[in-house]
Amino acid sequence: METPEGPRPRSGPLPRSVHAWYGSGAVATGIFNTVPGLLLLIYLTDTLAVSPLVAGAVVLLPKLVDLAISPYIGVWSDRTRSSWGPRRPWMLAGALTLPLLFAAMFAGPPLQGNGAAAYVAGVFVLAALASSVFQVPHAAMPGEITSDYHERSTFTAWRTVFVGLALMLGGALAPVLRDVPADEVTGYRLMGLVMGVVVLASMLGSVIGTRGAPRTVFPHRTEGMVVQLRTALTHRYFRVLFPANLLMAVASGTMVAGVPYVTANVMGEPAYTSILMVCVLVPLMATAPLWRRISVRVDKRRAAAYSALVFSLGGLGLLCIPLGGVPIAVVSSVLVGIGLSGSMLLPWSMLADCLAASEDGRRQGGVLSGVWTAGEALAQSVGTGLLSLSLAVSGYVESGAGEVVVQSDEALRGMLIGSTLVPAAVMLLCLVPLAFYRLTAEDAEQ
Repeated sequence: METPEGPRPRSGPLPRSVHAWYGSGAVATGIFNTVPGLLLLIYLTDTLAVSPLVAGAVVLLPKLVDLAISPYIGVWSDRTRSSWGPRRPWMLAGALTLPLLFAAMFAGPPLQGNGAAAYVAGVFVLAALASSVFQVPHAAMPGEITSDYHERSTFTAWRTVFVGLALMLGGALAPVLRDVPADEVTGYRLMGLVMGVVVLASMLGSVIGTRGAPRTVFPHRTEGMVVQLRTALTHRYFRVLFPANLLMAVASGTMVAGVPYVTANVMGEPAYTSILMVCVLVPLMATAPLWRRISVRVDKRRAAAYSALVFSLGGLGLLCIPLGGVPIAVVSSVLVGIGLSGSMLLPWSMLADCLAASEDGRRQGGVLSGVWTAGEALAQSVGTGLLSLSLAVSGYVESGAGEVVVQSDEALRGMLIGSTLVPAAVMLLCLVPLAFYRLTAEDAEQ
């Protein structure tokens, strides 16, 4: 059995400042997931003249590398001995590397086509690893620093609000920054630099602001990585929660990546990208406390299912944009934001419960959070890949900076379906694994 060498998880509530500073770290990871998900694909296809299939591979490759490395980051984090605790030294390392790599991703040499794709892919791989160095230990913290089932939802409610802020910055501000200079390439470089500064501030704030949290330290596990992964993936709660969250992340990644294509080509006005993102993100942040209250009343699993249904309803509404125009786009985007709030908050709260629900008397917080964060990042890229496949199949034509291409009716139809109907259907699929999730408040107390 484990004998913690540091302070035990708090049974009483932690100071609200710890909740808030912990949540602030999600601004960095949210921006890193949102900006590439929203702009990287269209940056490659419409500025660097990269074909849709190659661009989709560029977005997916770093996540495959990350999937292999993140569990090791979790194990190394578990084994770290430091006066800062096992998590915060790793978070600091990520804070000092990711901002520079993020800016560099959009500030490459004057290349086009496959050369540009190779550069972006290389930098994106390094940036994804730096993000995991921060996010994997960050994800493990709520399950270790409090033993209260509902306080873990408080942590993830704060995280969801800050994710909404990140999406606001990445989804609404980033496109505006990109469009400030007349030259597209300069615009992307400006956007990458500003977002890199925001990422740096967010990460450092979370590292410093959580210094008062309990620093629980667990003994080394002697098993190899294969054994630890097998144990993690057979965890009776995690093994059904993990695929449910993957499907939610694929759905959100597909829809986010499709927004700039729909606004520019279907709605005929690229400026609508920022407007629709605001319509998604304000409800996302505003309803996070509501989803927490719903989870207290009906428990987390059922609340997560409700959020998936609301998201899918909004996605189906967006399919009707050619008929309803801007009004239907706004109303549907609000529904997407409300559903997205719950689908972000509740799985992460349930993850913290899984981390605390040890089945063999030992903790595997780092391994589980490593698998979780890598899987979620990969799933979002799979979502972007689904959209790029829809574009390729429907005949979307890539272009260089300054070029104007008129897309065919078939390309517009495939673009709209890939951005709305596909993510709505994928989100509904998460209800299948959620039906088998059985960890309740009573189980957590035991």
